[in-house]
Amino acid sequence: MRERDVTIRAEDGRQLAATLVAPDAPTKPPVLIGSATAVRRGYYAKFARFLAERGHAVLTYDYRGVGGSALPDLRADPARMHEWGVLDLEAAIRTLKAEAGGPLLYVGHSVGGQILPLAESRAEVSALLLVASQSGAARHWRGWNRVKLAAFWYGWVPSLLPLFGHLPGFAMGSEPLPRGVAAEWARWGRHPDYILSHRADLAGRFRELDRPIHAFSFTDDFYCPREAADALLSWYGGTEKTHRHVAPAELGARSVGHFGFFRERFRDTLWTEAAAWLASPGRATAGAQLTGEARDRTLAPS
Repeated sequence: MRERDVTIRAEDGRQLAATLVAPDAPTKPPVLIGSATAVRRGYYAKFARFLAERGHAVLTYDYRGVGGSALPDLRADPARMHEWGVLDLEAAIRTLKAEAGGPLLYVGHSVGGQILPLAESRAEVSALLLVASQSGAARHWRGWNRVKLAAFWYGWVPSLLPLFGHLPGFAMGSEPLPRGVAAEWARWGRHPDYILSHRADLAGRFRELDRPIHAFSFTDDFYCPREAADALLSWYGGTEKTHRHVAPAELGARSVGHFGFFRERFRDTLWTEAAAWLASPGRATAGAQLTGEARDRTLAPS
């Protein structure tokens, strides 16, 4: 197995940090991992190696403004969140295809599953595995959780940006974000249609992606309630869509949350199920041994 850091150059000239891990002789389609908001690519390294051990070449990368793709002075970084799809994801798709051929499989974590339709080369993706990926509109949350999310979109982000010139890491317990990224993200969050409000043709771009999709969400994830994950899935076209909403206890775990899927303790459960689905998208049933709320849920055509 080979692992090396590479530099991706986006169409506007921005350089992005990336890592390619691949078996000496790949036997399965390459996989591109789209990170969650403010999460460095290194967080996905062990999962990427796990997939590479099973025959996939895997590319992880940092969005502009995050990790190795951030400017030294974050306050001077002009990045916007839509550029993560239009420019960064587009460049990552082209890079992986040039390195490993196509078609590609896509693993989208949180925002990673939202921005694929923004990329012009989205048709290069033949199947999607979504992890805790959702619409961020507060109407999909219930009770006090809806109040907390609305406070983040309407109060927390708008108040911190002028104070710091960017969104500091303590705002989310993760990496800081450039001002433009956080401001656009919050603007989407305040709209009932979330990212669909960004451009008039985006709903159609989602529908055009009629690929096999398998989604994971988790009962203890504040950031991705079941309704929000279902909303995002309903935007995508096609009929081969399944959604597994997993309770941690069914995995023998105390918690999974928004980020736990990519921790190595789930190597023999969630990772193995994901790898089985990626090996045969739309045909293999991920996690057949799970029951209850974790059962496969086939969604009606959108």
